[in-house]
Amino acid sequence: MTSISKNNLDTIKACRYCPMCRQSCPSEFISYKESDTPRGRAMLLQSVYIAGKEYDKSTVEAIYNCFVCGSCKSWCSGFEIGAYNIPELIKFARKDIVRKGQTLEVVESIKSSLLESDNPYQIVKSASFSQIIEEKKADVLYFMGSEINFRNPEIARAAIKIFNHLNISYTLLKNEPESGKILDLLGYPDEAIIKAGQIYSRIINSGCKKVVVSDPLAYDAFKNDYPGWGFKFDSKMKILHMSEYLAELVKSGSLELAKTTEKITLADSEFLGRFNAVFEAPREIIKSSAGDNFVEMRWNREKLLSTGEAAFTFNDRLFTQGDKLGEKIRIQAHDIDCTIIITLSATAKNNIGDHADIKAVDIAEFVAELI
Repeated sequence: MTSISKNNLDTIKACRYCPMCRQSCPSEFISYKESDTPRGRAMLLQSVYIAGKEYDKSTVEAIYNCFVCGSCKSWCSGFEIGAYNIPELIKFARKDIVRKGQTLEVVESIKSSLLESDNPYQIVKSASFSQIIEEKKADVLYFMGSEINFRNPEIARAAIKIFNHLNISYTLLKNEPESGKILDLLGYPDEAIIKAGQIYSRIINSGCKKVVVSDPLAYDAFKNDYPGWGFKFDSKMKILHMSEYLAELVKSGSLELAKTTEKITLADSEFLGRFNAVFEAPREIIKSSAGDNFVEMRWNREKLLSTGEAAFTFNDRLFTQGDKLGEKIRIQAHDIDCTIIITLSATAKNNIGDHADIKAVDIAEFVAELI
């Protein structure tokens, strides 16, 4: 039997009989299956790591159906909030599934696409926005992430417009590599570390003083995973999400935004917020323009609704039901009469989408329109 840490074992034992976070789980919103709740997954993993059963296909599917968004942790009613860590348990289980050669074919295909084309979408590398980049030495390195690089180049163009407007010395990486974060989340730590090593050396060689990141998954990797993988950035080099970078510019007076009368709300990011406590920076930017026209949705900050930043597969297929996650957020925005939802990742923008009298706008696009 695979050795399991005490923390993960404690999570299984505590969560297998506890339903208190069930209402927060976004995968259960979609399937309405007990196996797609934190409790259901803990019960399945009890059968493997306590009862000694082998993984079967339905259990593997349930483990990969998890969005690793941390919602269960935020709603945990344990003695300490978040005392039991389902996301860490899921990541452990996925690594074990890969080690045992029992992973899903769709997961293997995503891994192959990440290794060969630096994106999980089976899109050829030559179709990336970053293929046209002229890489150079600069003070700021802007890192997009694969979704912007292959699907949402308009967000990169907005960032570039801001840099040019402020005469900032910046660069992007030509044929930008994947950060390794998705590989790690899918259970391939060795492949993740190889990718991380490739990108780490290129960041260092850029001579940059700041790395400005649009992708929350890459941001989390640079901040929290890379040091443990042996890639530690110099303390003088700052890793900032685009919202943190723009907030710094607003505070210093370097960046002034025109006022807007639109009623605006914010969709918090699970990987920025729950895992890195980045909540205030985007609010400071929006309020500098919208003032009292910025309104919070009912569920915000730690209690945010998942946008599906790490939703890759569902029921042995590529995940294609992001609109169901976005719909819940749009309903909340409609409830407070907002016309714009500011997003902090390309995934959130795509899953929320534009519908009738409400639209989703990335934080870089929001600022680029108001400078």
